Amino acid sequence: MLKNILLIKKVVEEMGGTLEAVIPERKCYYIHVRGKAFLITRKFRIAKNFISIAGATAYKDLTYTLLRRQSLPTPSTIFFFRKNFIKEDVAKKLSNLRFPIIIKDSAGSNSRGIFPYIKNLKEAQAVLEEEIVNFRSLIAQEMIFGKEYRVLMLNNKVIGALEMIPPRILGDGKSTIVQLIKEKQKHTRRKTPIDQMLKKILSEQGFALDSVLGVGEIASIKKSSSLAEGGETRDVTDLVSPEITSVCAKAADAVGYYLAGIDIICEDISKDPASQTFGILEINGKPDIYIHYNPTHGKSRNVIKDIINFILKLNTTVSDHDA
Repeated sequence: MLKNILLIKKVVEEMGGTLEAVIPERKCYYIHVRGKAFLITRKFRIAKNFISIAGATAYKDLTYTLLRRQSLPTPSTIFFFRKNFIKEDVAKKLSNLRFPIIIKDSAGSNSRGIFPYIKNLKEAQAVLEEEIVNFRSLIAQEMIFGKEYRVLMLNNKVIGALEMIPPRILGDGKSTIVQLIKEKQKHTRRKTPIDQMLKKILSEQGFALDSVLGVGEIASIKKSSSLAEGGETRDVTDLVSPEITSVCAKAADAVGYYLAGIDIICEDISKDPASQTFGILEINGKPDIYIHYNPTHGKSRNVIKDIINFILKLNTTVSDHDA
């Protein structure tokens, strides 16, 4: 993503180094800093050992399996693969899940291939039968509710944490909700569909599409975070509890990465997960880093500098060991 590279270039130059484009078509770059050079491809991925599974975080079914093997808290999940999908088996496979559930593309990202708030077996069957032809594999997962957070872990330490706030609009006392959405999303990468899902979300808050919000009145237009549709972020790095830090560190270990973006859901990131509803939703082995710069609310975190300093230290340690 361009945002990542622009930030990486800026921070590298601030550290006295340079960024060299090697194969621009494949987004390959060399970072030259402090007499060392290393290759990146738009994002950082730092594995803990050479036998780590390269796709451990590329597929949600594999990530889920690795987390469960370490007894880490993650919602109950069932896998469906297109090559051996049998619609008569759907009911049996879903029988151990509690509704509502969410169905996702196993390899999806950026809020694509997601079908949330499925209330019953009939709806789930319809979605799976219709969508399995469009994806190689899908997962069905119990939904848990709370606030969404992205915790950026580096070598078992939190270097950045954000509350991911779903897209919302702010009333001005004269515009309808539809007008406010269109105005808010004039420059967003994606637009929120004006559909039955939006109507349902608004209805649950006591609003309709033609409702006029009072000055300062807030209405959510999506239940999940989506920066592309105007979602917001709040820096909470200094609030992460030691217990949640420990769980996230174990999750990064489970997939074999020094650097990992852990998506969690809970009520309060400053509290022990044992005292609240808590779950690990996803792990990103090549996490977006631009989101930790200039959040909507709170302090910007120079995570690129932390990452580069760690790589330099890691290279020095490896070189000393080899010598």
